[in-house]
Amino acid sequence: MIDHNRYLKTALAAVSQGGKLFQKFFGRPGKVEIKNADPRNLVTAIDRKIEKLIRSRLTKDFPKHKIIGEELANDQISPGDLVWYIDPIDGTANFIHGFPFCCISLALWDNHGPVAAVVYNPVLGKTYRAARGQGAYCNKKRLRVSKQQNLVQTFGGYGWGRNIANAGRHFPVLVKDFNKIRTLGSTAMEIALVAESVYDFHLQAEVNIWDFAASILLLQEAGGRATDWEGGPITPQTKRIIASNGKTHQALLRIVKKLA
Repeated sequence: MIDHNRYLKTALAAVSQGGKLFQKFFGRPGKVEIKNADPRNLVTAIDRKIEKLIRSRLTKDFPKHKIIGEELANDQISPGDLVWYIDPIDGTANFIHGFPFCCISLALWDNHGPVAAVVYNPVLGKTYRAARGQGAYCNKKRLRVSKQQNLVQTFGGYGWGRNIANAGRHFPVLVKDFNKIRTLGSTAMEIALVAESVYDFHLQAEVNIWDFAASILLLQEAGGRATDWEGGPITPQTKRIIASNGKTHQALLRIVKKLA
């Protein structure tokens, strides 16, 4: 427990430093670059600067820990390593355009999954945090997932990742099954919304570990459930996620089986 709190304290301090840059350049990031020749995959100098700041703090406090981030060179991981996962701006396109559903996501994982996690949205003034076995919070509020059980009354999210064809195939199926479905462009924020009981579920068709590493712990500590689309456990290799309040999870598993 003591280590978990120490890890969380460092995580909060690290994202707070990055948050100052986030707020300063939100909606006006300067030069925007394209990654991997994909015009929908964007990065700014602010992404890299925030990640560098966070890495510096983590290395100072925990020099033996490993670090994996979205934008900079990553460490080689061995069994038993404690690993930090950083997404300096989850929802970079939102950040660029001044749409406030974007955040800094930071989490520490061991061999059993996430240990400590922070999802920080400086624009909305929301700091989501969790430590294993100690609950999840947004600012001073304890998080609990929703109690909704009736699928046709659910409100949730869907993300298609980099594969635009997913959206064309999946939306016609999904819109028939729920009350309302949204896509906000930030996996970390949308899973945090499930933990906060704003959403009842979030389905993600393509994802990387740094996108969900922190928000998965928020969800679990708030009483929710997360699996891959086959119902298996979440791992750093997971690419498709169902995040739910738990009560709708089996129905969601049946729905994603219909998706190509």
